[in-house]
Amino acid sequence: MRRVYRWIPFVLLLAACGDDGNPTASPEDGGVSCASNLECDDGLFCNGAETCDPADPAASPLGCVAGEAPPCAGACDETADTCPGGCTDPDMDRDGVDSVACGGDDCDDADPNRFPGNAEVCDEAGHDEDCDPTTLGFDLDGDGFVSTRCCNVTDAGMVCGEDCDDLSRGAYPGATDACNGADDDCDGAVDEEATLTFYRDADGDGFGLADGPDVGESDRPIQACERPDGYAVIPGDCDDSSEITHPGGTERCAPLGLDEDCDGAVDEFGEGATSPAVDLITYYRDRDRDGWGKVDDVRVSCAPPAGSWSIFPGDCRDDLAQVNPDGDYARLPACPDYLETGDTVVPVRAERCGGTWVCVESDAGCARPVPGASFEAWWDMNCDGEVRSPPSGCIDESDGTCGFSFGGPMLQSENACGTGSGTYAGTTACTRIGEECVENGTLGALACR
Repeated sequence: MRRVYRWIPFVLLLAACGDDGNPTASPEDGGVSCASNLECDDGLFCNGAETCDPADPAASPLGCVAGEAPPCAGACDETADTCPGGCTDPDMDRDGVDSVACGGDDCDDADPNRFPGNAEVCDEAGHDEDCDPTTLGFDLDGDGFVSTRCCNVTDAGMVCGEDCDDLSRGAYPGATDACNGADDDCDGAVDEEATLTFYRDADGDGFGLADGPDVGESDRPIQACERPDGYAVIPGDCDDSSEITHPGGTERCAPLGLDEDCDGAVDEFGEGATSPAVDLITYYRDRDRDGWGKVDDVRVSCAPPAGSWSIFPGDCRDDLAQVNPDGDYARLPACPDYLETGDTVVPVRAERCGGTWVCVESDAGCARPVPGASFEAWWDMNCDGEVRSPPSGCIDESDGTCGFSFGGPMLQSENACGTGSGTYAGTTACTRIGEECVENGTLGALACR
């Protein structure tokens, strides 16, 4: 405390503070409340410095508070205003604050840069600028901790701050140690508390198995700072043995039974499907079960609908198994040349009876069909749009006769007889004479081969 001397009339001193710092005059008596400590000074040294604080409950009516800190720890010389043996110059370092020995607060009156109220500076040398060893300097990052480079020397030794990185608000004692290559909690170790979770990804599709009661111990998620091989950062894989099965995958029909997008639905399609399969299969109705379906009866799905269906379209007769795009005229059965009943031999021929080709007894015609030997008279057997008739002529080069059968198609084209017409008529045979075939029947056009 720097002493300031002021001459005050004795009468005024009595009116102001007196020896006890509590003057008797009051504003009600015509007095005026104090405005500064100087107005409250009672001129005494040994009883401490009086202060002006009208708000203090202990203040006098004029607002003065008696001194509470005597300047001397022991004897006090009121006449010399000193503490005997300890105070010859109250402010030797001229820093504006009296030494403790002289009743002031300066803890080191030999250091002009050390006194109460001085700004504390962060330094590693341990210089205490404000006479308070608990203050170490400014907290640069505002995290509540001062840098470890800020120190003060005390009687117990050096006291320093605890912040290992005072430029990072996330680094201080007790902070969570994140995976960032830094010592966030200031314990001297880096990234020892792993904060990232990785999930087992055996199929390498980028999605791992979430933790659960069905997950084996070796497949459980792990904590680490870097992703190990065989692990993913995203959980939710419903089948870690298939790389095409994971959240957001493309739902497909093939292979059947896989939930490619892990939405809980397998091979979904149609109305209500949240993620319908992209490779839906078109099925065609195949009532005659010949492996070919009709294009006007269609279903689209992943699996065949109930009943008989085919993935191959183009059947023009779904009631005849022998008629389809893969039909073959050569597979049509032929009428026998004759029918034996006991000792009786009945010649047989083919005849068109109504809308059907029928094997009949030659002498009776349509009146006597051969049982089990009738065929539809509509012969687009391979569904190519070209109608053919099953009967055809066949030249036997050994005797010059033309045999008759259902074995080949009737083609409207140039033929081996060389007549140029390409058509022939006959019944069960035609006769070859030289380079000509003689018409001798009523069955219609035959191909002479």
